[in-house]
Amino acid sequence: MYRKQDLKYLQDIFDRSTNDIALLYGTKDVGMSQLVSDLIKDKECLYYKATAVTDQIQKQLFASQLYDQTRSHILPDEDYGKLISTYINVHNEKKKLVVIDDFTYLIKENPTFINFLANLLFERCKPGMAMFLLVCDDIKWVEHDMVRIIGKKSSEISGVIKLNEYSPSEFYECFPNMPLSELIGIYSITGGRSLYYDEITDDTTVHDLVIKKLSEWDSSDAYPGCFLPKEIREPALYNTILMLLAQGVNKLNDIHNATGIDRAKLSVYIRTLSENDIVEKTVSANVGDPANTKKGSYRIKNRMVLFYYRFVFPHASSLRMNGAERFYKKYIENGIFDYLEESYPLFCMEQIRWLQKEGRLNFKVASIEEYFDKSGAIDFVIVAAGGSAIACSCRYSGPHMSYKTYEDVKTAVRKNKILCDNIWLFSASGFDQKLSMFGNVTPGVKLIDGKDQRLR
Repeated sequence: MYRKQDLKYLQDIFDRSTNDIALLYGTKDVGMSQLVSDLIKDKECLYYKATAVTDQIQKQLFASQLYDQTRSHILPDEDYGKLISTYINVHNEKKKLVVIDDFTYLIKENPTFINFLANLLFERCKPGMAMFLLVCDDIKWVEHDMVRIIGKKSSEISGVIKLNEYSPSEFYECFPNMPLSELIGIYSITGGRSLYYDEITDDTTVHDLVIKKLSEWDSSDAYPGCFLPKEIREPALYNTILMLLAQGVNKLNDIHNATGIDRAKLSVYIRTLSENDIVEKTVSANVGDPANTKKGSYRIKNRMVLFYYRFVFPHASSLRMNGAERFYKKYIENGIFDYLEESYPLFCMEQIRWLQKEGRLNFKVASIEEYFDKSGAIDFVIVAAGGSAIACSCRYSGPHMSYKTYEDVKTAVRKNKILCDNIWLFSASGFDQKLSMFGNVTPGVKLIDGKDQRLR
């Protein structure tokens, strides 16, 4: 599944009367392959998926695919520019689309390859005859290395799309009839990775999804490697780090103490995971006492990776021995609600963004930011234009939220010296009588019941 506006953007580039180079990148599990497949439908297209071989072998493979797909008269010892321009210019006058998937393998072995593309498009091909689409799932390479390698030729790229994760509201738009409780639960597992959405319907439950994934993982002996960056070295260390992060060991010093990995090397491993969109650093809202920010703390950003390393990876042997259903009851059922609890604030924050967009707030929101303090009472802070803040606390599971939650938030506001005029409390299971009565008569206190929450 992918966003239709991304396909429209690429189609608009193709429809131009010029020759263009476009770049599409992101993780594979946000619909990249499906987007490319739909783009090339009904087009004169040459598709080539590069691989990790020498430049000489790469060119031979490219020439072979060019011949197989187009029956062009080619000579394998020609340069890339001659090979491609022959295909573009010799055939009919219909515009051509040339897709080069995993193009990083071409650039790494032949940094001047981009020169061929630019020269042949703008000097050796008729205007409006071709579009090149470069596709890549190596986020780190695109954002950190590509411009350095290809230099000024990067300016020849006329359109760039990064496929980002779906937000909770976008997920809701995909499944508008799904109950909110299941919506929160399933998004907590899949996150914004839309590749998983193709196996979900409005009737899918959290249990259904988990059993399906467990069955898939049970049939794959090397599944953890699928979550790690390609060509990664020392996968055992990365698996160890991810397992510890999934268990809540999220500070560099604590990971060092648990593993004995050198701190400098540990920082490199964490940075690699961050650059590949698997791990992120936790950053607290910039309000109150900055000393309460969890400096040097990290968490797994990819929700499916987090789910796997928390529940499945430590017990992989039991999955094979017990099967999906028994494994679920033994290792997941009792802890699933605590896991889902962590994602509920994402939906609460998304609701505030929706209310702001719809003009349903009586103030202007400057930012909505997560907040970290030792007590854990505050989940996020809404900062209003002018600097005042609203402290927010969320509860997804368990009994009704009690008056004590309000007291805990009030104490955290005072201890952290937050300039806070209001407290908003979100509860998927409602509020007890004392808190409900208090919220109805107390200015600055707002109670948001889960049954009243909306994202559209």
